[in-house]
Amino acid sequence: MNRRRTPIAALFAVVLLLGGCSETISGTASPVPGQGPVLTKAAPCSLLTPEHADALALKLPGVETKGNKAQLVPPMCLLSERDDSPRGVSLSITQSVDIPLNDFYAGAQPGEKFGIGGFTWTRYASPLGPTACSLSTELGPSSFVELGSETQTGAPEATACDLALAAAPAIASRLPGGEPNPKIVAPPGQKKPEPSGPLLQVDPCTLLKPDEAAKLAIAPGTPVDPAALANPEDKGCQWKDSDGDKGQRPLDVTLFVSTAVADVAGLEGTPEETDLGGRKWTVRSDAATKYCTAALPMSATSTVKVSSGHWDDGAKACDLLRAALPTVSAALPAGS
Repeated sequence: MNRRRTPIAALFAVVLLLGGCSETISGTASPVPGQGPVLTKAAPCSLLTPEHADALALKLPGVETKGNKAQLVPPMCLLSERDDSPRGVSLSITQSVDIPLNDFYAGAQPGEKFGIGGFTWTRYASPLGPTACSLSTELGPSSFVELGSETQTGAPEATACDLALAAAPAIASRLPGGEPNPKIVAPPGQKKPEPSGPLLQVDPCTLLKPDEAAKLAIAPGTPVDPAALANPEDKGCQWKDSDGDKGQRPLDVTLFVSTAVADVAGLEGTPEETDLGGRKWTVRSDAATKYCTAALPMSATSTVKVSSGHWDDGAKACDLLRAALPTVSAALPAGS
């Protein structure tokens, strides 16, 4: 899960020094043909409904600043990723009602254009570099909305605009002339998927029967307390070893019913692929901890993890796991 201080959040901290919540402009605005009344109040946090924020796995309420016209800084809202976002990033929404778009960008070069929600959105070069995205639509001579996002941890630079592009239909629907009732889909990794797939109905303790465990010199499996697992929907089973707190460690099987293999924690060590009946497991041994894991993606959003180790001898860390893995793998349902 991405919990770093993001470049967008760092930029927002600077803007926050300007203070405030929203800005109202005095006077009477003229309508823009085809778009209805011109906005006279900048309230960027109001441009994302609770339903749309939930669809994008963003926290509410957002933190909003007043901006500073003299410094060409419009009001801005920062919405952080939710704690359950696997690789989520923040979204910034900047809304101007009295600063021209060209003045705001001060010579930054426009790039790719996107037609979204009834508006033309343009990506501009960001001062934060290629891992950050600045996506704007011009609403009038001194009116625009800018969306800012960035790459998820470890993702290619080309994905910097993924969250901004996903949010653009939602923002457009709140602007005069925008297309209503958009379907909002979060980028992969931004929103935790719903539990689904072939592991939903599987009891992990049935993957290695008592007689099969006895042949491996381990006890019958017992369910793992859900409180000890990473997510409430996960399921686990443990087969205890027979030599106490030294030597062989227990064998654990955990079923992640809503976690992609890339987001499963604790997969440390050099990966080695093992093919068992067409199922490609990735086995990793961590010499420092004398711990061994094997992971199998059952679907794009579900994973099986098998783990064990040896308290005293790192060379034996994977012995029990490798001995049990063919049986566990064969007992899994179709899906990988």
